[in-house]
Amino acid sequence: MTYRRILAIGDIHGNYQKFSTLWKRLDFDETQDLAIFLGDYTDRGKENRAIMEWVLGQVGKSNRVFLRGNHEEMMLASLLGVDRELWLQNGGDETARSLQGMENLQDFLLRWAQAIKSMPYFYEVRQDGRTYWFMHAGLKLGVPLAEQDPQTLLWDRDFAMMSQYDGEEVITTGHTPLPYLSYYMGKDLGDQPLILDGGRRILTDTGGFIQGGRISAVDVLTQQIWQSDPMPELGGY
Repeated sequence: MTYRRILAIGDIHGNYQKFSTLWKRLDFDETQDLAIFLGDYTDRGKENRAIMEWVLGQVGKSNRVFLRGNHEEMMLASLLGVDRELWLQNGGDETARSLQGMENLQDFLLRWAQAIKSMPYFYEVRQDGRTYWFMHAGLKLGVPLAEQDPQTLLWDRDFAMMSQYDGEEVITTGHTPLPYLSYYMGKDLGDQPLILDGGRRILTDTGGFIQGGRISAVDVLTQQIWQSDPMPELGGY
């Protein structure tokens, strides 16, 4: 199938209302478009239950791909009884609070764990002679996509911070918030996704969980950008 748009959607982090303004703005058409969500649906924000319910209602529908982020990995480990404190200390406390008092909580968490297990670590699309790679965080250059270490795909920041990428594939990631990258680079990089190296490297995490931040999407075919409204301010570190 040749897609009209291939939409890469950055980190949501429990900001459901903010995300909803972006999703409405995208006017997604499942007969022509492909939406690739780059992970980190929960934690840090305060509307985690709402975004979890939305994702559960979307998984498996046509032309929607939900990648796994490091926050999904941490929550899954917590649900399996491994290193719960790591998850709680990285925004999982907000997710836990949003689920308190929920009826049928165990069934809901089982469905969520199953959804996480179904989420791939990466995705590849080939269209019009170009190859597009998507993952949450980054990758090790020179290693085939199928042979990448999942920990690199989930946690890497080197790819976002490198001075230049000159590979053939168009690589799109989330994970490293633009305000964090601005601080690291020592200069203001603006508030829109970064399209670098002739459009071959696209960084989509514009800090939607930070006060005043937005959740962003990029059509990797045309490099058109859409962003959520900055309000309501429900997130935070």
